[in-house]
Amino acid sequence: MLFNSQKKQYIFLNTPFVLRGSIITTLVGIILGMCNCDNCDKNNKMVSKTKVLLFILILIVTGILFSSFTNSIPAKEQTKTFCLDNIKQFQAQLDTLQKLAESKQNKEVLLQRFKATRIAFKRLEFVLEYMDGFHYPFFNGANAIDIDEQGYTENTKPEGLQVIESELFNDSLEYDRIIYLTKMLKYRALSFYIGFKEAVLQDSYILEAIRFNLIRIETLSLVSFDSPDIRNSNQEIIVSLNTLRTVLGYYKDEKSTDDIKALYKKIEEAIKYIKPTTFNSLDRLTFIKKYLQPITKDIISIQQKLNISYLGKDNSGIFRAVNIKSTSTIYDSNFLNLKFYAQDKYYKDNSLMAVIGKKLFFDKRLSVDGKLSCASCHLPDKSMGDGLPTSITNSPGVFQQRNTPSILNSALQAAYFHDLAATTLETQIVTVVNNPKEFNNSYDTIVNRLKLDTTYIRLFSQAFPTYKEEAISISTINLCIADYERKFIFLNSPFDKYMRNETKTMDASVKRGFNLFMGKAQCGSCHFAPTFFGTAPPFYGTTESEVLGIIKTFDTINPILDDDIGRYKHFALPDFKNSIKTATVRNIELTAPYMHHGGFKTLEEVVEFYNVGGGEGLGLSVPNQTLQPKRLNLSMQEKKDLIFFMKSLTDTSGMKSLL
Repeated sequence: MLFNSQKKQYIFLNTPFVLRGSIITTLVGIILGMCNCDNCDKNNKMVSKTKVLLFILILIVTGILFSSFTNSIPAKEQTKTFCLDNIKQFQAQLDTLQKLAESKQNKEVLLQRFKATRIAFKRLEFVLEYMDGFHYPFFNGANAIDIDEQGYTENTKPEGLQVIESELFNDSLEYDRIIYLTKMLKYRALSFYIGFKEAVLQDSYILEAIRFNLIRIETLSLVSFDSPDIRNSNQEIIVSLNTLRTVLGYYKDEKSTDDIKALYKKIEEAIKYIKPTTFNSLDRLTFIKKYLQPITKDIISIQQKLNISYLGKDNSGIFRAVNIKSTSTIYDSNFLNLKFYAQDKYYKDNSLMAVIGKKLFFDKRLSVDGKLSCASCHLPDKSMGDGLPTSITNSPGVFQQRNTPSILNSALQAAYFHDLAATTLETQIVTVVNNPKEFNNSYDTIVNRLKLDTTYIRLFSQAFPTYKEEAISISTINLCIADYERKFIFLNSPFDKYMRNETKTMDASVKRGFNLFMGKAQCGSCHFAPTFFGTAPPFYGTTESEVLGIIKTFDTINPILDDDIGRYKHFALPDFKNSIKTATVRNIELTAPYMHHGGFKTLEEVVEFYNVGGGEGLGLSVPNQTLQPKRLNLSMQEKKDLIFFMKSLTDTSGMKSLL
């Protein structure tokens, strides 16, 4: 049934299509007959009037017929046609950009065309990223080398819109390079078009693609993550919202009409709100709470009313990080699925594992000489850090090269250690056990020690009954410690509660700080909401590292570049030299000193380091720096507001119950 409140029109629209055609033909015939009457021939004015009326009637009837026909096409097919058309438009923009580059047009001309190209891309982004996430970085990924699960290949070299943008902002244009990158994008767009044309779309895919695109808007577009130089993000957000509105319009039926009309109104209000703003003037906090969050909730409601299922019967999501079914905002405590980040995603929840893990966490028998435990560096009274610049070792007075990170919320990551050497908490534990400067032990020794303890024997046997005599093993030891560490998730900070509407008020300085964090200060382009780690949205399946040009100590007069090579140790690529994992800013007021080497004593020093543009901004040679070297020009009040916001992310509630 097509939505219509008028009975006569309803009867007409529900008449079989062929019969409707006959009715329309008959009506037109009658009118044509009227036009040929003798009276009309005698009176030219009447003929003219009749022709006008005929034309209007034909338009009305054709519109009704077309509307009826269009709505008879399944929404997923309309969406597919819409997306295919937008891919063609994107290709056409790329074609024009290429021709302009080939004719060596000036920078301003190329930039204007590039803006139009990005706008065209935003109309298909929601489905491209969802349907072909693996290749999405080649369209719009960061201008930095990435490493996938298979390691580094030639195909991981950055390309796409962000790379073209960086080329357009070079002092001198390399036209051949721009032409090459544009051609590559055209080939990839053609490849996606061919694949998408043959794809079988499902309503579930489309609704999820929309949800993930809203996450992208909130976490990345608002920061202008994928267009850091042009920063035309406000206009691009408008295009993205209009695209989602168009697609959702295909789902109008008797169940959802009123809801979709209400959703249209909210999207229109969101567009009206953002349209007159600039990148720096946009109140992002208001935009999220007043517009994006209600839009998301409405879409969830519409999906439920349309009875469009979520992928997976229970949405257990062992292969996905986001619990798309159960959350309406990214600040919900269950937004991310912890098990996704576990080494063994199939393990069953068992309360005994955390009990064992807690006992192991504080047990010094895990170290070869019985002097160190996990808790030796992750101290409960130091918010599970140690408060030292760099970690202790098993040799008194000797320290390691790097700072001890707190384990609070550490489970919300896809990689561990400052150089991302471990991909799960379980493998992180293995490194600590084997490290000569830490536990310096073997698992054989640890297992034998634990098997002499009757309490451990009983607990492991109860937790892993099918393992029998192998209940105490490498895998079960690691699993239990990791399970205990995953309990240290604290997402009930004052800011979280405000974003979830559990509290109604928030200090004005915190609001200003959030807007700066996600806007002018550009913090949110690396410390991604809502974890404020480098765990990257919208799918949160990878954890990123950055090259900041970190200096040894906070000395802006005579800065000395820190010599920690970071990820370069594992991937000897120039881009990874000094690349360090992006840590969280949650609980940051409790975890001084800062940076991977503990070289910055206060948050004021950290903010000022970013304000001056990192190492390169201080005049050091850091050719691979990923932090923009431009000065942020933050005022004293803006710096204070940023710190106020970061402190609003503090939450250790319930930690005592875990100790």
